Parts: sequence; C-alpha cells; structure tokens
Amino acid sequence: MPNKPGSPCMPPPVYLGQNYTTGLSVPNSRIGVRKADRTIWRLAKAFTSSIVYRQFEVISVGELGSLTMSGCHLPDFMCGWVSGPNTRGTIDIIYSCLSTIWLCTWTCLCLNIPDRHESGWRFLVYKFRWQAFAIFFPEVLVASAAEQWMSARQSVTAFNALGFDHWSVRHGFFADMGGIMIAPRDGDCFPVNSCQLAYLVRHAYISLPQLEMDDIRAVNKADGLARAFTLGQVIWFTLSCLGRATNDISLTPLELETLAFILCTIHTFFFWYHKPLDPSRSIVVPLELNLSQLGVLNLDLNTYKRTPLEVIDPLPDPKSLVTPFWFGFRCVIEPFERASSGPRRPHLTVPNSIANPPDGIGWMLTLYIIFFQITYYGLHIGVGWLLPFPTTVEFYLWEGAGIVNAGLIAIYVIGLSLGSHFAPWIGKNIFHRDASTVLEVANMLPLWAKFFIHAPFVFTYLLARIVGLASTFSSLRALPVVAFQAVSWSNFLPHI
Repeated sequence: MPNKPGSPCMPPPVYLGQNYTTGLSVPNSRIGVRKADRTIWRLAKAFTSSIVYRQFEVISVGELGSLTMSGCHLPDFMCGWVSGPNTRGTIDIIYSCLSTIWLCTWTCLCLNIPDRHESGWRFLVYKFRWQAFAIFFPEVLVASAAEQWMSARQSVTAFNALGFDHWSVRHGFFADMGGIMIAPRDGDCFPVNSCQLAYLVRHAYISLPQLEMDDIRAVNKADGLARAFTLGQVIWFTLSCLGRATNDISLTPLELETLAFILCTIHTFFFWYHKPLDPSRSIVVPLELNLSQLGVLNLDLNTYKRTPLEVIDPLPDPKSLVTPFWFGFRCVIEPFERASSGPRRPHLTVPNSIANPPDGIGWMLTLYIIFFQITYYGLHIGVGWLLPFPTTVEFYLWEGAGIVNAGLIAIYVIGLSLGSHFAPWIGKNIFHRDASTVLEVANMLPLWAKFFIHAPFVFTYLLARIVGLASTFSSLRALPVVAFQAVSWSNFLPHI
C-alpha cells in the first residue's frame, strides 16, 4: 500500500505554491500553506537547485536520500538539472598523493650502470631499493645529484683542455656512472670515471674512445612520455594545492608531504637532466700495458678498495655535505653485509653514492644544498602548524619528527665545519698521523668506533622519518569536512 503524505515514512509534501527563494507563499496563489509545513519549506529552500516533480508535489533531492535510507518505496521521479558534487573522498586523496609520489621517486632515478649479472628482476629489485631510499632520504638524493652534476661539468673543462671539444656534460655523466671500462693486460677490466679517464688520455696510455652523442642516446632508456606524464602530474597536483590555499580550503598532511617530494623531484630532474637513464652496457677500452707500468704514484694493487686507479681521484672536498653522509651510512650497514672471500678483484660498477668533482665543490653549491635543506624542512615545520590533525599528540609527533631531522642536519653541518678545522690537530695529537680532512680522521678509527659514532645519527634520523610518515597517513582517519571540499576552478575565471 503506498505511503500517504503525512505518514511517518513520508513527510508532508511541499506544494507548488511554496516560494523556495523567500520561504513565503507565492502571491495570488489559491493554495494555502499550513504551519506544519514550515520545516519542509526550510529543507526545500536549501535544495532549490535540485527539485523533483511528481505530479503536483515537489520534494528536494535531499529528502529523497532520507526517504531511501528509511526503506520507503519511492515511485519514479523526474529530475531536473542536478549539479555534480563538489567534494572528494579519502580514497581520492590517497590515490592522487601516492601516485604522484611513486612517479616522482621512480622516474627521477638515473642510477649508475649495474653489474652485467644483475639483469631482469634483479635490476628491478635494485631500483626498488633506491626508490625506497628516495622516499626516506629525498634531500640526500638531491645533494648527490648536485655533486654528480658538478663533476660532469668539470669533466667538460678537462677534456676541452685536451682538445676534445665534442665532450659534453652527457659524456661526463656516462663516464662517471661506469660507462667506460679499461681492460689491462695483467688483470680484469674495471670502470674508470672521467677524472681517471682524463689522466690516462693525458699521458697517452689509451686513446679516447669514439663516443658520439648518438651512441649515448642509443643506450639511454629515458622514456620521454613517462617523464612528460610525471611533469604533467606534478603541475596538476601543485596547481590543485595552490588552488586550495587560495580558496582557504584545508590541505592534508599527506598532500604537504607530496609537495615536499615534488620539490625534491624538480631539483633532481634539473641536475640529472643530461644523465642517461638505465644504460645496460659499458664500452671496454683495451689497455696495452700492465697496471704497474702506468707510473701512478701510490698505486698499490693489494690495498685498493674498489678499483686500482682510485688513487688518481683527489681527496674529497671538505665543503662536501654528501661524502661524509655516505661514509657514515656505509659504516652503519657494513657490519650487516656479507664479507667477500677469495682473491681481491676490482669492482665492476661505480656506486651511486660516489660523487667527487676533481676541482672541488664551490661555496655556491654548498650554500645551495644548505638552503635546500632549510626549505625542505621549513615546509614541514612551518606549514605543518596550519594543517589539521586528529589529535594533539599526532600533531606534536609530526612537528617533533621534522624538528629532530632538521636538528640532526644542523648538528651535521656544524660538526663537519668543526671537524675540518680541528682535523690536523686531532690526527697529530691523538692518532700521531697527518690528516687534513674530517674523513681522514674518521678512517683512522676502528670499525666498532665508526659504527657506534654514526649509528645513533642514522637510526635517529630513520626513526624520526618513519614517525613523520606514519603521522601523515594516520591523519587521514579523521579530517575536517572542509578538507574534502574540491576546488571550484570557475572562481579563478574572470567574471562579473
């Protein structure tokens, strides 16, 4: 039996005589308005843009939802113009943020040439590990890319001085990432960087291989479409966040974290723009000499760490902020790695962490990296005060994690400055050896001392980073209603 108007399941109808704009009866209308219908008039006034007609009765779409939820049987209704919802859901926030973070941390990675035995799924796992590093240490990846870019630029100056005007930044990147290997008569082949290659060419030990730009592009797997898609996603996400800020619509902590990844990605894209992406093979140049015949000072084929010609490389610049980090990071993870056995053999790859510009690092690059760190953590700490969090505890965890990491960076920079200043005194009076940099002093320490000095900093940094990321995702469980409001882009168009 159909529900009658006025029954518990069907509220009193609103008649055509009701004026939904003013809440009063239409003039000259012969239909009376009862006092009991005033509540329905107010509901109808709130939904004037969505009116549904059934014969001579009019009810709002909002009432349709309440009737449907109450289990009432609704006959067929005819709807007029219904505007789309200007809202978004939690899954929309998660999808847009995570997809942007994944694109940023995947497409920006230009890793050095891997071991030829690491192909297929092994290389995929290798790249996933570096993607995880980019998520936990995105600012370190930017600093590493900046110093590699500086090394590639300085290689252009070195080879132009030798008369090779065709040598470019792309050539320098290819050499520094292990793209050129030499094969001596008395040993296995191993990669040489641009500094070592310039030394061998300058002393006529080898001839510079014929390496044209097209040859590098042939091994470059850079997908222009993927990078263009990432750039489009970055632009769309950034404009969306700027639109929310302009309209005074709240951002979520996850969106702010995504903006921080975008900031890192833009800088990494700039420094690695000319670096080949995922080349799978190197060029092998035969060396018609034994390594002992090269005349390299301090060459010891029994004590090198990675390759025999690493003694040609200059000492790390004291102004470098990346080299000491990687030194401490390796001191922490080396005890957990499997020790190699058998005769000493040169490594076939160049680590992605190595960046040693032969002419050093200028103060401009050092100041740029420091300013970038301030911007990165300032974005977390400063804007974080304006973001909604479900509880005060989660807010303090977010802010505390950012402050701890920023404090560790400050201690790191101050410690490097003081260590470089007192390194000669420490080496002479404590270890009774000559030292000019803080890394030389650190190398004098025993393995257990290296671990216990660097481990607290690395683990504290990782813990603070994990807490910050966890607070980012936990905040999605309770957000204010305004956070789910979408941007009204029509408000940005010129209009009267």
